[in-house]
Amino acid sequence: MQHVELDGDENVLRVTGSEKRRLPVSEIAALHLLSGYTLTSGVVDLAAEHDFPIHVYNYHGVYRGTFFPPPVEATSSILIGQVKARIDDTRRVELARSVLETANAAMRALLAPFNLTNTQELAGETVGELLLSEARIRKEYYALLDTVLPPFWSIVSRERAPPRRPADAVLGFANGILYAKTGGWIHRAGLDPRIGYIHGEARAKNPLALDLADVLKPALSEGVLLDVAASGAEKSLVTEVGEGTYLNEAGRKAVIRFIEDTLQRSVRPEGADREDAVAIWAAGVPRKLHRALVTAQRPQFPVIPCTLSSSTIRTLSSERTFVPS
Repeated sequence: MQHVELDGDENVLRVTGSEKRRLPVSEIAALHLLSGYTLTSGVVDLAAEHDFPIHVYNYHGVYRGTFFPPPVEATSSILIGQVKARIDDTRRVELARSVLETANAAMRALLAPFNLTNTQELAGETVGELLLSEARIRKEYYALLDTVLPPFWSIVSRERAPPRRPADAVLGFANGILYAKTGGWIHRAGLDPRIGYIHGEARAKNPLALDLADVLKPALSEGVLLDVAASGAEKSLVTEVGEGTYLNEAGRKAVIRFIEDTLQRSVRPEGADREDAVAIWAAGVPRKLHRALVTAQRPQFPVIPCTLSSSTIRTLSSERTFVPS
């Protein structure tokens, strides 16, 4: 990957590599920095002044962390509301159930074009019980996705540290991008990403991003895996390093392209009164939580419908070797 230098002044981000580019801050929603860059303090100043996050990844595309500017909505009231909901067991379970039920509905939406459906419903009276139920649902969900994925891209079972299969590499990288983007949307909504309702604080620095990303994974992670699998590219996208399998530069570029393409697709979630880009609905997920915390109501998160192109669905359907009864 080529080395680039990034610098900034009042209104422009300057990128110097094999070619020079000047990006007005009005065109920057966030920076995602993979390996091979030098960052000056001018870029950090630019991000702080114009309110965009800087997300950092290592050489293999593993998400490492984010610089967040000061909160958009620097008020204590919403922080207090977040904390109250976190320490109230009943309210915490209600919020966790809303997230996981929406995630389950989004999984079903991705499976629907292939005439597949999860048979399990979310169940549980505590966060721990809900997580166990969600794990069983995801196990069945991955097994169903494997009936349409080519063998090279099959999930089998998720392994993360290190990723062992090409599907692990795609999902791990896509999830890292998604966690970073979700963290940026959380920041813009005026919420504190350190206060989550499902994932324990010991698992990540920003557990709320892990929580809300579950709503978007079917469209922006698993859906991207299906797009990659249907593209016909296989070994050219991954590299084996020790015991792990990682995306190479071509693979990372392919996944990023599919994510950005998906974010631009126009959809209408179930019950919505309008059609809009996936990016708009995704950025609205933290705002739905913000509103629910302010009004003490249950959040109504959007269920992103399947965004796969007809060509992707046809390609994967035509090559299926097994159809569940």
